[in-house]
Amino acid sequence: MAEIVSKGCERGIPGNIEMPLSVERLPNGNTLIADGGDEAGYGSEVVEVDRIGNIVWHYNEGLRFAHSARRLKNGNTLITDTTNNRLLEVTPEKKIVMNSDDWGGGTGKLSDGSHLHYPNDAYELEDGTFLVTDRNNDRCIRVDRKGKVLWSFEGLHHPHNASPLPNGNILICDSDANRVLEIDPKTKKVVWSYGDGSTETLWWPRGVLRLANGNTLITDSKNHRILEVSPEGEVVWQFQTEHVDKFYIAYATSEDTFLISCTDGHHQVIEVDRTGNIVWLFRNYRRPFPIYRRLTNGFFTEVDPSGVPKHWVLATRLSEGGGKVIWDTNNRPRPCPGLEYDRPGALFLQQSIAVTPGATYRIGYEIKTVDVKGVACMLMDFFDALGGSLFHVITEMPSGQYLSGTNDWVSDIFEVRVPPRATYAELRLFINDKGKVFVRNVMMQRI
Repeated sequence: MAEIVSKGCERGIPGNIEMPLSVERLPNGNTLIADGGDEAGYGSEVVEVDRIGNIVWHYNEGLRFAHSARRLKNGNTLITDTTNNRLLEVTPEKKIVMNSDDWGGGTGKLSDGSHLHYPNDAYELEDGTFLVTDRNNDRCIRVDRKGKVLWSFEGLHHPHNASPLPNGNILICDSDANRVLEIDPKTKKVVWSYGDGSTETLWWPRGVLRLANGNTLITDSKNHRILEVSPEGEVVWQFQTEHVDKFYIAYATSEDTFLISCTDGHHQVIEVDRTGNIVWLFRNYRRPFPIYRRLTNGFFTEVDPSGVPKHWVLATRLSEGGGKVIWDTNNRPRPCPGLEYDRPGALFLQQSIAVTPGATYRIGYEIKTVDVKGVACMLMDFFDALGGSLFHVITEMPSGQYLSGTNDWVSDIFEVRVPPRATYAELRLFINDKGKVFVRNVMMQRI
């Protein structure tokens, strides 16, 4: 029997915020939050909470990794339902009055013949049209409610969070280029920018807005900080946590405080003032998956009815709608699991395991790859007591060797020392881009 240190909870419970992405303070004082859901792709929703943390409205019908939610002038809510590649407009009574799947005669096509591909933010303009960052199409577009493309800015690198300025220009996070841009929509010229491409200046900016004082507020996500930058490019204020916390969106309130969504840190929304004090917080995170006392079912002798190895989780939240568990039925003495994937995101097969800070563990396994275009490996992430990852990015996590292409079974071992604040680890089989990876005989031993 598996020994469980911490039990998980039922998945998809309304209001259980696993990955807050966008935040907005409403005129009534409430806060609107878009939640991407848990690692396995469940529980994405939009919630409205009041100042004491009561959930007064929510919408979760069919959402998959909802990135943004904005309250419209008519009282409806505009949602980017990212993994479903669509925009929704939903009434307070939860009736869908606009669905981009209906564009193009029900094909979801825009007027230029394209489809939305991983839209991550949509903003309603004064004329009722929408400004959309269409991430995997590397563009920002303006569309009407029937899908007519009225304007497009191409050549971005996985953009996020475009918003209009009073002067008519548009601010955009050019995220994978590590910069933010101000675009003149008439000439399509860059009239202001911040970020030189280096990760020291900006590392994966996810949110940008122009403040009333003329400065620009940027969520510098992988540097887990918020920056206020002058028009001359000088950093005049910043907020950063001691723990790793990939901030996603920062919203400036009328009280000169900032709402911040904390995605991969402590699963919460915080409001900070300019002295760095947290003046409001919303957190009701409950782990959806158990933490085991030791590695369980590492030889994959037990399988759930879903086809996933028992005690392991297929983590699809970052997989952009793709990926599945597959089995090598020719393996002896028993079939072994693997992952098949076909797109730019990332897919994991993982298990949460209790660890002792300061201890050293040895992880051993065998791994095989078939036509992997990106990389595949076994790796380990560590988390603090509030569920915050202790590493900035995957490439910093302890791992075995990275494999690409086709490799027959490779025996691999790596050792890890547990960081001081870690309480549990996630051992993961990882793949990105395209291909197949298989694993067998996984062992984890304290040494």
